[in-house]
Amino acid sequence: MGVDYGWEKFYKALRYAMGSNEPVQERLASVISGVHHLNRDSFPDDETYEKFQTMVKASTMVPAKANEGTIRSSVSHMKDGEATLWLETAFDIFTKIAESEAHL
Repeated sequence: MGVDYGWEKFYKALRYAMGSNEPVQERLASVISGVHHLNRDSFPDDETYEKFQTMVKASTMVPAKANEGTIRSSVSHMKDGEATLWLETAFDIFTKIAESEAHL
């Protein structure tokens, strides 16, 4: 699928998160839900992909309860500051992808 697919998925997810009035944890859950399926070929380099994997792991580490899923279960345990840092990480990843797309 390629880096352009990664750009598209991050763009859509972050666009929603930026305009939403939902709590930061809900916005993070939405972003992770929109991008967690991406593979290595959606990222410009290994470093960016590793940062992505760390973000997804942090956002899926708490086992699901009932029908909420691991993403919602994990981010609901985060304090506002932690969830904000992961949203900033998502934006940093998107920026790396966008910069690489500009040079293709």
